[in-house]
Order: sequence, then structure tokens, then C-alpha cells
Amino acid sequence: MGWKKKADEALAKRDAAIPTAWRLTGTLPRNSTPLLMTSGIMDTVELAIVELSATALAAAIASTQYTSVQVATAYCKAGSIALQATNCLIEIFPDEAHERAEWLDAELERTGKTVGPLHGVPVSIKDHIDVKGHDSPCGFLSLVGKMVATEDAYMVSVLRAAGAVFYCKSTNPQSIMHLETSGYYGVTVCPYNRDLTSGGSSGGEGALIGMKGSPLGVGTDIGGSVRSPAGACGIFSFKPTVGRIPYLGCQEPASPPGWDGIEGTHGPMARHEDDLELYMRIILDSRPWLADPSTQFRPWSPAPPLGRKLRIGILSEDGVVRPVTPIRRALGWAVDKLRSSGQFDIVDYTPYDGARAWSLISKLYWAADGGSTVYDNIKPSGEPVIPLTKWIIDEGGWGGKPAPTVKLVKCLAERDDFRLAFAHHWQDSGVDVVLSPVGPSPAPQHGTSKYWNYTSFWNLVDYPAAVFPTGLFCKESDKEDPEYKARNEREKYVLDTYDPSVSVGAPLCLQLIGR
Repeated sequence: MGWKKKADEALAKRDAAIPTAWRLTGTLPRNSTPLLMTSGIMDTVELAIVELSATALAAAIASTQYTSVQVATAYCKAGSIALQATNCLIEIFPDEAHERAEWLDAELERTGKTVGPLHGVPVSIKDHIDVKGHDSPCGFLSLVGKMVATEDAYMVSVLRAAGAVFYCKSTNPQSIMHLETSGYYGVTVCPYNRDLTSGGSSGGEGALIGMKGSPLGVGTDIGGSVRSPAGACGIFSFKPTVGRIPYLGCQEPASPPGWDGIEGTHGPMARHEDDLELYMRIILDSRPWLADPSTQFRPWSPAPPLGRKLRIGILSEDGVVRPVTPIRRALGWAVDKLRSSGQFDIVDYTPYDGARAWSLISKLYWAADGGSTVYDNIKPSGEPVIPLTKWIIDEGGWGGKPAPTVKLVKCLAERDDFRLAFAHHWQDSGVDVVLSPVGPSPAPQHGTSKYWNYTSFWNLVDYPAAVFPTGLFCKESDKEDPEYKARNEREKYVLDTYDPSVSVGAPLCLQLIGR
């Protein structure tokens, strides 16, 4: 069987789960976000439900304002619309969600209590995170149908115990190592502008949540993978430090087992900032360090008062690629707001060796096998290697072969030296947090996302980072200064692939980094 036929069969199976009454008709608009309201598929109660945060939704179910069945139906409809509009899911399972919601409603009626803080709240999960009974093919066609989970990932089991309703799994790209989302299923697009990427690698979550197709989703991040989609789709996300949340039950067929040169972490994605804290609190209240000894013993607790103004360092650029006009506009807007509030101490923050950071992290991604594990998972199906897959592996410079032991150990030592030197740089700066772009541009055009350093830098040094929407959007007037000359080839590439007439309508987000 040819790869295309197998891919078509997988997509046909996925799409068959969408009831006929939930099917969209007509040509899809460039901006898909109004479709929940204009399609006629959702009623007024369901439209009201999907406006709520996960936190507010849990309270509304607990008070019996809404039933779990009502909420599950609303989000299965919204998720189906988002799937058809943005190609954001590999699977949707409304029947299973409805059965779970019925059970939760019965429990609430029987006991008068919720089963937990997420009672009846739908939660979406990224492809390569295990959900019992569902496939985790990790973006590889050759693994479709072969990665059906027999158990929940640890984090999924905690959310299930808290009362979550699982109803879909979202797309991630071939190899999981893109800041876009494309694979055997096609391309996942930005809900605000289908000519642009949804980001990656948790781009399915980004598009789904950006379409109001999920109140709370779970992604992973090893180079920007919850932050890039949040930035592209206008939502919130949080990347914790490695070891804060167990990675148990997360499939990683892009690298050999045991390689920890750069480790990934789970992270929440949502439309409301309070839901990021809700997720972290639920996971950490489960005392995950008892299940996974690699998890830090650190319960969730608010930061103590500083006794002074918070000092925010403004990273206007990383010293390699200057952000394009709309990103600079959004950052300037935020700085003006912060300064005018009088509540913060705002200072310029000097970037730290961005070129060296990318050289090092791109080597560390692939040092264990030179990218051969990815190619080994692509080859059996015959599916083509997506150009961004080849690009990121080539950036490592290992030629498809594992690094010799001496060079591998040297890479790890260089990583540790870089982390130590950067910690001193931050300490010397005197800042508490850093405000920066999420990337050098708004959501890029498909196939062009080749500059990671605004997000991957923080994976290299392992600092926590969150992304938030500004409420601003790219305008056609956001043109570049024709007199500005690119300082290097990477900056030239970003300038050459940015076009405000194409990017119009893209949401503008920013990133906040702590330690």
C-alpha cells in the first residue's frame, strides 16, 4: 500500500467520527475563528459554555449551572469545527467523552460532590502523550495504529482522577521537531489566517484552543513547542523547567531512549491565564515525585512578596535576528503599559550569545544518533521527508551519524558551562524576569519557521517561560524599513519570508521568562 493511501485511510477514520450534523459546508474563510458562531452548528448555550475558562467551567458544573454532558457536547462540536477549519486533530472521540460525562453527572447527583477540581472539564492532549485506548503515532505514518496506549501517561492519569473529560488528540509534526505542524495528515493552520502556520510542535493544541475548541490542552516543549503555537494562535502557555512535571507516558521516537542532552517538558495551553496555574496546581498536588524519582520535590506555592518593585528586563532582540515591525510594536506597547503603571522597574536586558546558544542546542538535539531514529521511523511507510525535518536534523551537523563519545561528552560539558555562565549573566543583570518576543515574526508562512532561538534558548538554559497574547494583531501597514540591512544570513531569511500583506490578522504575543 502506498503511503498516500494509508494516510488517506487514517484521515477517513478520523473524519468518520464527526457526526453529519457537525460538518461544515462551503469554502473555508481565511480567518476561521468566527465559524463557531456562524456555522449554525452550536446553540446559544453551547456558545456561552466555550467562552468560559476551565476554572470557571469547573465551578459552573459544580454548581449545576451546566451538566458535564452539556459541556462535553459543546466542546465536541467546537473541536469538530476546529478540526475541519484548521486540521488540528489526529483523533476525536465524542462517544467516549459523552459516556464519561454521563458518569460524572451521575456521580455528582449521587454524592453531591465533584470527583475533583476538573469535574466535567474537557481537556485536549497532544499526539505523542499517551491516553489509554488511543494512538500516539508521534507524527509518523509508519506508527499509525501501532502506538495504542495501554495506560494513561502519568499526567493524563492525574487529570482523569481530577475529573477531566478527554475527547480528542491533537496534531504534532513529523519528528516532533518543527516550530510548525505538518505530517501525513497534511498541514495544521493558524485559526486567524490559514496562510500562516499554527506553530509547533504543539500546533494542533494551539489551533484547537485558538478556535475555542478546548478550554485546556496539554503540549510538550523541547525548543518552543508550547510557546510557538501559543504565539501563533493568540493564547497562553507555560513551559516549566525540566523535572517539574513527570514525562512518564510521553512517547519520544525522535531520539534514542535515555538521551538527555536537551529534555522536553509537558506544559499547559489555554485561553485564560488562570488555567495555567490550575493545571500546575493539580499536577503538583498529586505529589508526582513519588511516582517519578526524576521529578523535583517542589509543591506548588505562590512566590513570596519581594518587598520592592518587580524588575523586568526588556529583551528587544537576541543579537542575531531583530524582530520584524509588528513584534517590535507589540513589545513597545507592553513596555509603555508597564512603565505607565508605575508598579514595575523597567530596564533594558542585554542578550547573551544567541548564536552560540543555537549552535549548541542544535547539536545536542541530535548528538545521540545524528537524526537516524527519525529517518528510521519515516522510511517504512514511504512518506516523504518534510523539508523542515531535514533542515532541523542538518542543523545539528552530525551527518546522520551518532556523535563520537568524546564529542558527545564535550557537548554535554559545553551545555553545562553555558548554563553556568548564563546564570551569572542573569544574576549580574539584576532582573527578576525578562520580557521578550516569542519569535522574530508573527506566525510564519508555511514551511518557513527556521529561527528558534527566542524560545529554544530557554530550553538550553532550562528556565521557565510563559507566553501571553497582547490583544494586538499584525496589520498590513507593519512594513519593514527598506533601509535596514540584514546583519547575517539568518536575519536576512526572516526578513525575506515576512510579508505583512500575508501576515495580516496574525495575533501578536509576548514571552515572559523567570528562573
